Amino acid sequence: MTSSWPPYILEQFDTIAPQVGQHDATEYYGPYNGLLAELFPSSEHFMIVPPHKHPGHPHAGVDDFPTSFIVRRDEHPVFFVEIKPSSHLDTITTRNAADREMRERFEALSTRVKIPTLYGISAIGTNICVYAYQTESGEIAPRVIEKDARTVEDGVPVTRWRLDITTAEGEQRIWEIVNEVKVMCSRQL
Repeated sequence: MTSSWPPYILEQFDTIAPQVGQHDATEYYGPYNGLLAELFPSSEHFMIVPPHKHPGHPHAGVDDFPTSFIVRRDEHPVFFVEIKPSSHLDTITTRNAADREMRERFEALSTRVKIPTLYGISAIGTNICVYAYQTESGEIAPRVIEKDARTVEDGVPVTRWRLDITTAEGEQRIWEIVNEVKVMCSRQL
């Protein structure tokens, strides 16, 4: 089954050269920004905000700082995407870092969330892992897999990023989330 994204969305992802997108997350910024603009149009009072890294930011000056696009409505975060290059699927260390950065982003946004569930997507290339923060309980899914410090364990298995945003299955999951977010916004904001 093929994706039914509008052709211009898929074309944006198709412009990424595999050898470049494998190591350079910036190649994905345009396509993800375009996708978010399609999903959360400004005509529906959504705003897509790329966070600014100021000189004092802990990741400033580092080539691989976390980059996200935050979707806001009425100044409140309602959804976000953290973007990494596709090569980050290959190692336990980079997947652990992606997971940690997602959890840190939820923590940073938590005091401004006004909807019951804040969804975030960890995008490694076009592969995605969906996270959900429950504002009432403070729980984040998927849960952290506890590791034994005496062994090397894969605390964030690659299977978490099994969905590809450019496939029908990935598109369907994204629309489910977006529709839920819009319903929450209509009730809460």
